[in-house]
Amino acid sequence: MFYLTCGSYLLTIILDLLFTYIATPNLLLEGNPLYDSLNFGWTGLIAINVITYIGYVLMSYYAFIKYKPPISNETDMKRYLAQINYGDPDKYVPMMWKLPKNWGPQTACLCWSVVCVLPFCRMIIVIEWFLMILRIQNEATIIFFTIVSCFPMGRIDIFLAVIGAWILSFVWIKKEFKANLKEIEKRKLQ
Repeated sequence: MFYLTCGSYLLTIILDLLFTYIATPNLLLEGNPLYDSLNFGWTGLIAINVITYIGYVLMSYYAFIKYKPPISNETDMKRYLAQINYGDPDKYVPMMWKLPKNWGPQTACLCWSVVCVLPFCRMIIVIEWFLMILRIQNEATIIFFTIVSCFPMGRIDIFLAVIGAWILSFVWIKKEFKANLKEIEKRKLQ
């Protein structure tokens, strides 16, 4: 998964930069909030993308390679979460409002969720540029751009990234819990 996520995100970055260049070589239509506020041309836009890609690779590395889930004998999800986050299965904290004792699972969950959602969100930008370059105008594109225009600076991708990462955090929790249950069963058979 590490190589798949890193490769797919790199591809979306390349497509985004390529389509940006085709659509607006003078960057007049560029909507990157950092570029908008700092206004530092192609060099700055490429630098922003290199820095964010390095951060992305680091998050992907942690989520898929470095993170090793703690071992737990808990078969109840709430108790499992309390055990891996707070070190005590009896200290369940609803909605995780209290800072964890063990930051590893929280960090892995955040990294995994963000890494999984970002290529899809970045692809939305690529699709926007593609539709603009080809000047495709039909009912579907009108609806699409109408929806996009409802978001600040047209950044539907940022909204979807936040919502998507939040939803995927629940997927990560369930995935890790199931893996823990399999590990418990495996230990019973030994």
